[in-house]
Amino acid sequence: MRRGLRAALARLVDARRRGTSLVLLFDYDGTLVPIVEHPSMAVLSTETRYRLEQLASTPSIFIGVVSGRAIDDLRDRVGVEDAYYAGTSGLELSFGSIAIVQPERARAVPLVAAVVMPIRQAISGHAGAWMEQKPLGLTVHYRDVAPGQIDALRADVTDAIGPFSGTLRVVEGAMAIEITPDLGWTKGTALRRIIEHVGGTAVLPLYAGDDTNDADALLEATDLGGVAIGIGPRAPSQARYRLPDPWSLGCVLDVLLDMLVDSSTGESPSWLNS
Repeated sequence: MRRGLRAALARLVDARRRGTSLVLLFDYDGTLVPIVEHPSMAVLSTETRYRLEQLASTPSIFIGVVSGRAIDDLRDRVGVEDAYYAGTSGLELSFGSIAIVQPERARAVPLVAAVVMPIRQAISGHAGAWMEQKPLGLTVHYRDVAPGQIDALRADVTDAIGPFSGTLRVVEGAMAIEITPDLGWTKGTALRRIIEHVGGTAVLPLYAGDDTNDADALLEATDLGGVAIGIGPRAPSQARYRLPDPWSLGCVLDVLLDMLVDSSTGESPSWLNS
């Protein structure tokens, strides 16, 4: 692990020892799990779920997953009971058993429905492209589109949603285009709301994400004095620290768990003594 990230983790652990709560948030696809051929095949490993459960059971540590996926799908895939969940890139939130309803949901649902047909027509001529419809958004997936056709697909989708300009938020995801009503709720605002719900006088976040749709959450984490980790080659510039893949993130979480154990015994992590 890079020395700078080690030092950042040590800072978080030391802050917790002094009474600060830690909020550890992760994107799902491309961050906790690798990008795979189809989103339905992106299964959280037993090892990663165990790491999340261990962190969630640690006093003063709160974990969550923030994703473009619909929140019910996300919760089913992660399966950690004591976690925060934010789906559809921040438009759907749940704090334990408490669901947070977007105030303008009634306006958003028909807007999403109105965009379905234009997008379906736009992608019909692009082999391998398909549309995923969620309660509060749409995702155009192009993992199976020939590389030379992706720019044309993006252009056709842009033309299709032109009549809805000013009402939609369009963000590049992991081999996908995420389209949601522009209601001011994003992954970044989800991070803020989760921190507010945790409460207390001192909270520090860690956020890990892999693509453009994670940029505002990474920036929020940094602005709040926390740690922003980019995963993989497409991680946005807002990530101060970078890891090559989800496997590396798993190794970092193992190190963090070891450091938390060392901190609870009052001992310094062994790597700080070397």
